[in-house]
Amino acid sequence: MKQCPACNRTYTDDELLFCLEDGAQLQSMGFGTSGGGDAPTTIDANYDPNKTLAFNPPRDTSPPPTNVYTPTPPPPVSRPPVQQQQWSPSPTPSYSPMPSAQTARKGGKGWIIAVIAGVVVVGLIVVVLLMVIGKDNSNSNNSNANRTVVNKNSNLSNTNANTTNRNTSVGTSNSLKDDFSTQNWPTGDAAYGSFYEDGEYHMKGKPNLYVYMFPYNSANYLSKDADVKVTARSVDGKSPNYGYGLIIHGKNNANRKLDGYGFLIYTDSAPKYEIVRFDDGTPTEIVKWNDATMLRTGTTPNQIEVRAQGSQLSFYINGQFVKSITDTSNITDGYVGLYTSETNEVAFDDMEITR
Repeated sequence: MKQCPACNRTYTDDELLFCLEDGAQLQSMGFGTSGGGDAPTTIDANYDPNKTLAFNPPRDTSPPPTNVYTPTPPPPVSRPPVQQQQWSPSPTPSYSPMPSAQTARKGGKGWIIAVIAGVVVVGLIVVVLLMVIGKDNSNSNNSNANRTVVNKNSNLSNTNANTTNRNTSVGTSNSLKDDFSTQNWPTGDAAYGSFYEDGEYHMKGKPNLYVYMFPYNSANYLSKDADVKVTARSVDGKSPNYGYGLIIHGKNNANRKLDGYGFLIYTDSAPKYEIVRFDDGTPTEIVKWNDATMLRTGTTPNQIEVRAQGSQLSFYINGQFVKSITDTSNITDGYVGLYTSETNEVAFDDMEITR
């Protein structure tokens, strides 16, 4: 049990560090622990997150103050300019000029054939130009594939880049499987070099920056009341320092910054997991890095899973339950996204979303 020294509110979650009301650092109330420290937290092996649980009634709260990541990253570096996607219109088809009146008279019916051929060529030119203009308008109007790179330090910067919306289906079904054989996620320079290879989606971050991606047809990747699974691995066997994993209930707010939750894993020696809430792009640790012996290290893939039910989020690694939290910020819907940090390449595969 912890208590806020400012407002005297009490909290039963020993992993909270700061008061959700005024941001003051919480103090342990003792209750039998020596030295005034928090009682160690254990996870009941028989705990079933899908059982009906009783929660305190929801109440309006203000976002808590920003918690600084540990270890603190180096000072932010200037972000390189984003290279905009380039396109060139299709070349104009070459064609011969229409015959002169004298040639037409000499050729008899030949001039009729020449006129028809000229009309066909002109029609082809018009069709090509309309296709190019339509493609350009599609690129300029799309906003579903926004990608933002945000500094993990407290001085955050944001960059948005639009790419073509490739909606392949309409509406939201009760299940979705994405084996990354179809390019539904941003790639190329505008996506910081993300690419598809061997049926996987590869991402990299930037020094002291994290990167998150939403799919093109994000309406099919809603996370409200959904069970979301994805397989993730380190390509070279070295984990990004600040982890990689899933974004749940994610969205770009009015400031074009990230709101939502992140379920992140670290797969070097002494593997760990972390749960983060993003508020206007600023990450706040809800569950700090915890040991996760069920995580596989090196280049071996791991399946990470989040089950969302109302305000409750339950987290699993390789089929084993690790933690359950209750949302206090009214973030209960949004989209599924992918996250990584630093420059170590990671690959994602076999995403499943069921409702």
